[in-house]
Amino acid sequence: MVPLHAVVGVASPGLLAVVSIAALGTAVLLGLAFAAFVRRRSRPYLLIVAAFAALLGRSAVVVVSALGWLSPTNHHFFEHGLDVVLVALVVGAVYYARTVQREVSAS
Repeated sequence: MVPLHAVVGVASPGLLAVVSIAALGTAVLLGLAFAAFVRRRSRPYLLIVAAFAALLGRSAVVVVSALGWLSPTNHHFFEHGLDVVLVALVVGAVYYARTVQREVSAS
């Protein structure tokens, strides 16, 4: 059986380049989201900061897996677990922002 991905101990230059670019881009977005949160100080912005942190965590999982510190099973557990966290945070941010907006409009 050939694994689709998460091959432990494999760190190809292409994979490292893609993960590096993804991590750098996510780190920039995380910084911008944090700056927006500091300025707005609202729960939806905090949830978006947490979502970008989870996205950056996915890049960390790839690096740790490529170094051979995570088994393919654990890689998938953390990777897809962070997917669930990421989606829940974004949905929570949108829901909370829409709920608060309706409450303000109703007043």
